[in-house]
Amino acid sequence: MKENFYDVSDVVEAAVRIERGGTEMYLKLYESSTSHKARDVFNFLAAEEEKHAGVFRKLLESVADYTPRYNYPGEYGQYLEGIASRMTEAVKKSTAALDAKNISEAVRVAMELEKISIEFYTDVKKQFEGFGAETVQQIIDEEKGHLAKLEALGEDIKF
Repeated sequence: MKENFYDVSDVVEAAVRIERGGTEMYLKLYESSTSHKARDVFNFLAAEEEKHAGVFRKLLESVADYTPRYNYPGEYGQYLEGIASRMTEAVKKSTAALDAKNISEAVRVAMELEKISIEFYTDVKKQFEGFGAETVQQIIDEEKGHLAKLEALGEDIKF
């Protein structure tokens, strides 16, 4: 998925929207699950996505000369929403067939989605130099940290 960004704040704004989409997805799995263990895992995954959204919101506010605008007007807002929507659609496709009882499969899919995100942001990072590239690298590092947590969770669950 190749996306062109003109400003690093756009990347961070898209990251916030993508994380919110992940939170919503895990909460839906949480709600549809009857297993206490599965609900705990989905609640953990939703909380992790929400933490990431918070980290990215703070990053967004720290981007030089940027005034947070969480609701962009007009075509530009549609452009950013389109990027986030394409990523969240990939998430939805990956999770559509998930059985809310199959915890190990859910964690495996979550790990795969983190890998896709890392690949996406790594590609986006090539569009920037200096501060912009460093900012995108912070997003990549957050995603890698989340992947490591998921890998540890997967070990605990024993795929």
